[in-house]
Amino acid sequence: MQTNSYAYLAAGLRSPIGSFGRTLKPLRATDFATVVAKELLSRYGVNPSDIEMVIGGMVLQDMTESNPARIVSKRCDIPNDTPAFTLNMQCCSGMAALIQAAEKVALGRADCVLAIGMESMSSAPYMTSGSRWGLRLGSTEFTDTLKECTLAGSKMWGDPKYMIDVAENHAKVDGVSREEMDEYAVVSHRRALDAIDNGRLQDEIVPIAVPQKKNGTIVFSEDEQPRRDISLESLSRLRPVTPGGVITAGNAASINDGAAVVLICSEKGLAKLGLSPLAKIPLSGMSMVGCDPSLMGYSCVDALDAALTSYGKKVDDMDLIECNEGFAVQLLACREAGQWPHDRLNVDGGGVGLGHPVGMSGIRIVLHLANSLHQRDGKVGAATVPAGSGLGTAVVLERP
Repeated sequence: MQTNSYAYLAAGLRSPIGSFGRTLKPLRATDFATVVAKELLSRYGVNPSDIEMVIGGMVLQDMTESNPARIVSKRCDIPNDTPAFTLNMQCCSGMAALIQAAEKVALGRADCVLAIGMESMSSAPYMTSGSRWGLRLGSTEFTDTLKECTLAGSKMWGDPKYMIDVAENHAKVDGVSREEMDEYAVVSHRRALDAIDNGRLQDEIVPIAVPQKKNGTIVFSEDEQPRRDISLESLSRLRPVTPGGVITAGNAASINDGAAVVLICSEKGLAKLGLSPLAKIPLSGMSMVGCDPSLMGYSCVDALDAALTSYGKKVDDMDLIECNEGFAVQLLACREAGQWPHDRLNVDGGGVGLGHPVGMSGIRIVLHLANSLHQRDGKVGAATVPAGSGLGTAVVLERP
């Protein structure tokens, strides 16, 4: 790879993050992703015909929303001959879509690519296996695809561990106490609230009109997950999810809805659209890795190390680091393993405080990293995501 080969993050926007079963519940992922994508094109004066490819990342797909990237593409009036596809790399899905987009652009395959990370965890369906051929005798059961998602496929290779089991394993292996997790959870919420209250998230958020059961709509414009009443005392009263364990609903990322969209361009694409880039994406500064699924949190450390090695820099060279928080224990274990500086890591909160719509998060943290480098006068930063089944992705950004 050549370190001087770049793609450019031209612009990006996202929806507010909705809590499970709350404000965004009436909408599907493609509904609010379309709102964000349309606003991005409109705000930056991009003609739909200028988009040469659309790549989506989404985890909880079902066939009523087959190929969500194409659905958003069609709703945005992007031409029929523009290809669109949707990938699933579990929690890495959004960032994997962005990496694919950046590689297409950096290698000269396209000049303007839309990358979308989206998820409506509130819309995750139930399914009934075997019903196609008739359930003639006995009974069957509904399978909750949302719960199965947290298995991350492990039942398929004979080691059925839910993400909560993996988090408990990290706590034991890495020696992280519940008190340390709860303390970090408070930090994540408070940093998120500080970012909200001081307007650091405002420019990246697109308000979403949400229809109500009764007449009318409401306008949803602010992340609703961070809790203003959070405290160590309140977290200490929560029961562990697993009896005798240390992971609780308070020190784990929540279940959420949301979408983020970014426009990835070449230099030629930027010139055609008349845009200045928000960030530069070095082709050498991107990675995808795998690791032991029983300690999947380490994948984000491995991914960041791989990206930085290829890029020719070290952790200390990064002004800011964004790491998706699936669990407080995962973030703390990886912070220690990667020797990441606390004061430069998730400075405006993470998944524990803001929420984690699984397909959205990878693009959300890259977009926020780009904005944060401008807000905090940083020059270079990195974002990384660990995913269930032991997968990780990372992206380095340079401020232009």
